[in-house]
Amino acid sequence: MKSIFVGHFRPTEGELSNLWSSCVFLVDANVLLNLYRYSPETRNELEKALKSIEENIFITHQAAKEFLRNRLSVTAGQAKEYTSAIKTINDLVSNLSSKDRHPFLSDKELPDFTGYSAKLIDSLEFQKKSLLDKFTEDEILTFVENIFEGKTGSSYSEADLEKISKEGEVRYQKEIPPGYKDSKKESSDDAYRKYGDLLVWKQLIDHSRDNNKSIILITDDKKEDWWLEQSGRTIGPRPELIEEFCRETGQKFWMYTVDRFIQQSAKLSESTVSDNVIQEILKVSQESKNKEEDNTPSISVSQETNECADTYNAGLLIVTLRRTMRYATGTGKFYPRLLRVPDFDVELISSPSNDSDNIGLSFGCGTIKDFNVHIKAKSGELAAGDYVFKYIAMDSAGD
Repeated sequence: MKSIFVGHFRPTEGELSNLWSSCVFLVDANVLLNLYRYSPETRNELEKALKSIEENIFITHQAAKEFLRNRLSVTAGQAKEYTSAIKTINDLVSNLSSKDRHPFLSDKELPDFTGYSAKLIDSLEFQKKSLLDKFTEDEILTFVENIFEGKTGSSYSEADLEKISKEGEVRYQKEIPPGYKDSKKESSDDAYRKYGDLLVWKQLIDHSRDNNKSIILITDDKKEDWWLEQSGRTIGPRPELIEEFCRETGQKFWMYTVDRFIQQSAKLSESTVSDNVIQEILKVSQESKNKEEDNTPSISVSQETNECADTYNAGLLIVTLRRTMRYATGTGKFYPRLLRVPDFDVELISSPSNDSDNIGLSFGCGTIKDFNVHIKAKSGELAAGDYVFKYIAMDSAGD
């Protein structure tokens, strides 16, 4: 059974130990960007763990590109946190120094408080300056440059990028991992930005195949298109990833989060990692995940194409509302594109609402490549959840 459903079986301790000693370690961009977010103690622990695998370390071209593209904005974001903290302290000092409203500090306590606050602000200003100095003198960039010297992958050609983006469009519609959680990402300066995770995955597979090596991916990406989760617990990599990797390369694949990687590295070197370091890693990871979720669109759309030809398309469109709202629109695509603008019909077959009569439905199809479905609450708001539509597009002129 295990040889057939390899993705559903967690490696034994012995298998992981053998894998650790023989694989190539791929490092994701978010792991390196976290070096700017950690305290000096935690940063040193991660750098030490990465140095311990230096002989077998590698970074894909896409991951390296994302690290270099984002490192300055991460640094600026951390510096902004210091600016915010300094403002908070100054506002508190100003409020407590006021003599015309509560709360009051006594004449004896106020000088002690303002003096200590000034020392705190000086310390924060110094740390903020140290961060901003990384724009021109960046020891983290130097560390990354040195450890990945000669161990960085090549880029894809424009033709390969175009091919992968077309494959990605199909994979994302079917929610084939990884990367489909980024399907809404857009960028004016990078046409392939939303396929970043898929590009990392493809380059990871290429490196394994070219070198006949198993891979361990170290990542701080916690999205469901990388990890299998159940009842709030992370079980391991998505089975689909393990199975696709094995099918494409004949090698083994596993993943570690940053905290688990550092702990495993310490275990093998018979050293210890403080609980404070692990807790900071988990906190930074959760904060990054929260920011990502805050930027997640309120509406997401997925599609299941059941029948398709250049004269006929039929399937399901699922519009997911992450919060209540008055109206919403979902866009679907015809694959392959139709020869002519078709006759088109949509039916709402499932919704989170008990009152389907309160949901107004309209739809439109004026092109050969896509269509829109619109829903609106006749009173109040639409409930959050999945709205499932059955659609049929038929080129009647071609019959």
